[in-house]
Amino acid sequence: MGTTQSGKTSLDSHWMPFTANYDFKQAPRMVVKGEGMHLWDESGHQLLDCSSGLFCVALGHCRKEITAAVSEQLSTLDFTSPFQLAQPKSFELASRLAELLPGDIGHVFFSNSGSESIDTAMKLIIAYHQANGEPRRIRIIARERSY
Repeated sequence: MGTTQSGKTSLDSHWMPFTANYDFKQAPRMVVKGEGMHLWDESGHQLLDCSSGLFCVALGHCRKEITAAVSEQLSTLDFTSPFQLAQPKSFELASRLAELLPGDIGHVFFSNSGSESIDTAMKLIIAYHQANGEPRRIRIIARERSY
């Protein structure tokens, strides 16, 4: 774990989502390594990872071919703002996805999160109805206290 100028690591600065933070900080469970479908804690115990794939490592941890592809991309171009600029890889991916999509769905809009996706979908729905002569169709139904 990283240390502060005083030489001690503080667990107080980081609040973790969906975690009982007080309980966690009383008995922290730190993961320091991942490979394939396994994780290792600070004591060297191997754990079967049964949840990370839900989010971003569905193909496993630290796979060499993925690490190589990411490293190659990062050494070529790490980021381009999607506002008025573009880079070829996003168009390549969009074209590949459009080929796989059913029916006449032939366009892809990338976003960074579910919140951005929903926000964009709502804007597209409103724009669609305005373009079709129904500008008053703006009511959106949502659940209260939903994620």
